[in-house]
Amino acid sequence: MSTLPVKTRTQLALPTPVVGTHDNLPPVVILNMFYSGLGIARALSGKGLQVIGLSADATIYGNFTRLCKVEQAPSSKDHPEQLLAFLLQRQRDLRGAVLFPTRDADVIFLDRFRSELCLVYCLAIPPAACLHRTLDKHALALAAQQAGVPVPHTLRLKSSKDLVHVAQAVGFPCVLKPISAFQWHEGEAWQQVGERKAVRVETSAQLRSEYEQVSRVTPEVLVQEWIPGSTEQITILGGYVNRRSELVSYFTARKVLQSPDDCGTGCIVQSELIPDIVEPSRRLFKALAYKGMAEVEYKLDTASGNYKLIEINTRHWDQHALGLASGINLTWVAYCDLTERSLPAEEKTIVRAQWVAEDALLLRLLRSMTNRQLRVRDLRKKLSPRRVYGISSAKDPVPFLYYSCRKLIPDLGRSIVRKLRTVGGRSQS
Repeated sequence: MSTLPVKTRTQLALPTPVVGTHDNLPPVVILNMFYSGLGIARALSGKGLQVIGLSADATIYGNFTRLCKVEQAPSSKDHPEQLLAFLLQRQRDLRGAVLFPTRDADVIFLDRFRSELCLVYCLAIPPAACLHRTLDKHALALAAQQAGVPVPHTLRLKSSKDLVHVAQAVGFPCVLKPISAFQWHEGEAWQQVGERKAVRVETSAQLRSEYEQVSRVTPEVLVQEWIPGSTEQITILGGYVNRRSELVSYFTARKVLQSPDDCGTGCIVQSELIPDIVEPSRRLFKALAYKGMAEVEYKLDTASGNYKLIEINTRHWDQHALGLASGINLTWVAYCDLTERSLPAEEKTIVRAQWVAEDALLLRLLRSMTNRQLRVRDLRKKLSPRRVYGISSAKDPVPFLYYSCRKLIPDLGRSIVRKLRTVGGRSQS
């Protein structure tokens, strides 16, 4: 076992990690140190826990946090058997630790090796039957319908023969997506589907063409009704559900900006009170016999006035730290429940604040230098004064410093050079 490269840490003058321990509190192990993992470490800061982040990529910004110890470990996606061996070898000093996944690949890994790992660790994933039902978007849609939760018109395609049913059962435009999100991320699948999490389809001809491409990964895919409207109609309930399938802590939010625009990941997400999605989520959790961390995504269908279920993330997600702006620490609630401790009282008021993915937002702005999709003055209108960042933190500054030196400044320089060359080429012509 080895920690992250000492040379890199020395060059950046990385502070000694704050990993305070408490004999009566089981440690925490975070799988991967991207936004979600870094947010977990920050949410547990000051709780007296030993927190260890495992990272397969030595260049990730979260590796340089001062709020936990980070160790190199095999990837749950690329080398699951080696990661299993690594974790079992650490059982002497980490027995009883809570394992928090941060990616779908981590969830699949923990579920695959559940029987071996649960003898040593506390796994922060839903029970197996519930997990499989939730990951399967078609099964989830059926469960939601049974619970009286509105869903888009949905059709499961098993082969190209089923394409003829889409126009009548779902209609156009529609969205083509995997049955389970991880299917498009396994091996080389992500490249084969064009590095898209979902595909908006306008016509039967496009549907046939897109299906031909994505079916090379798996012939079984999902087609859902496309709900028209802006990004701001996409809403989120992020919460923790206890062993009785009760929603014990949560906040609600809406997307302000995502990338790509149609089927993307949130760059700016704003917390605010959205009561209309709370009770449907409670019913859905009961119907699924759900337990654990959950991010439930809906989109408002203005034609019907209903918030329609899109998906559930069964783990920490990128913007979970947004709850901290309202005093809602979902990670601590999850830890207390998983280790059978009394849950903190969290009757908090959801305040308006924003979570910002500064790297993804920067990329959007850099691209806008040529395609003008997003202007700085438009961005200023979208941003609120109260913000939580995916990487940057005044109390934990080195991750953003590292990101700036390695990625932000070089990318900005390259974009400026390309812009100057474009302008120069136009002037000469």
